[in-house]
Amino acid sequence: MKKIAHIMAALMLFTAGCTEKPGPDIPDNPDKPVDPPAKEETLAEQIIGEWHCIISDIEADIYISLSGNSFDLYQQIGDGAHRLYKGTWSIDEESRTITGKYDDGQSWGSAYEVTVSEDKNSMTLVPTEASVKEEHIYRREDIPSDVKENCVVEVKSEEEGKPVL
Repeated sequence: MKKIAHIMAALMLFTAGCTEKPGPDIPDNPDKPVDPPAKEETLAEQIIGEWHCIISDIEADIYISLSGNSFDLYQQIGDGAHRLYKGTWSIDEESRTITGKYDDGQSWGSAYEVTVSEDKNSMTLVPTEASVKEEHIYRREDIPSDVKENCVVEVKSEEEGKPVL
C-alpha cells in the first residue's frame, strides 16, 4: 500500500511538472489582445512644438514653432515688435541634423546638430558650419499670444534684423 502511495505521489509530481504554463508571449486570457511593443519616438517627433530660446550668443528674444515640416520663427532684436519668418525644415535622423529654408528660398545660415533632453523639455541647436559660432538652447514653452498677434511678418529673410537661424 505504501508503495502504491509513493508511485501515485511521484506520478502526480511528474504530471505537474509537464503542465504548460503561459510565458511572457502567451496571455493568460487568450481573448485579450497582446499589446504591441512601444514605438520609440523619432527626433523629429520629439522637437515638434513651440520653443523659447533661453541661451544664445545673440541679444534677442526668439521663439520657434516646429510643426510637420514647417516652422514659424519669431525674433525680437532690440526694441519693437517680434518679426515673423516662415519656412520649411527637415531633419536627418541619423546625423541628428536639422536644416531649414525660409519661404523666400533662402537657406538657414547653417545646419544644426540637435540634442533633446531626456524629459524632452530642452533642445540645443549647435551649428555644423565652422563659420557660425552661436549655440542656441531652447525650452519647450508656448509662444505668447501677444507675440503672435503683434509681430511684423517678414517676406524676405535678408531684411534688416536677419533671422538667427
